[in-house]
Amino acid sequence: MKRMTPQEEKALLLRVVTKLAAPQLEQGGFIPFGAILGQNRDVQLLMPKSMKRDVARDELDNYWARTIRNAIAAGKYMTVCWCADVRGQTDDGTLIPALLIHVEHAHSFSEDILIAYRKNEGGKVVFDDPNTETTQHQIFSSSEEPS
Repeated sequence: MKRMTPQEEKALLLRVVTKLAAPQLEQGGFIPFGAILGQNRDVQLLMPKSMKRDVARDELDNYWARTIRNAIAAGKYMTVCWCADVRGQTDDGTLIPALLIHVEHAHSFSEDILIAYRKNEGGKVVFDDPNTETTQHQIFSSSEEPS
């Protein structure tokens, strides 16, 4: 099996988590979750037992940094992410439902990806094009960056 590039790893992880998120969003019972991608393209999900509603972004950042670091301590994981159901803001200030995915690669990117979504007539979630913003690494600390 040929090695995946960081971008291919990210694409695989995003496909898995959006597929998992959609039914939760349709039912309205979304609990933030994390995912880590193993060397064999295996995705391991990290589901908290419970999470309070309306949790603040910094609390999510801290919780997932801790949780994912613990989960990857034993293995060789390069690409990780966590997801939350949030309200994004449009240019005119309107709040819209969106899926926030914070994704990191140990030696490459750290990004917040915001994907607005809506429900179609059948109640199925339809995702818009993702909006990606580069961020600081939170899970893989800068001390692990290749020099």
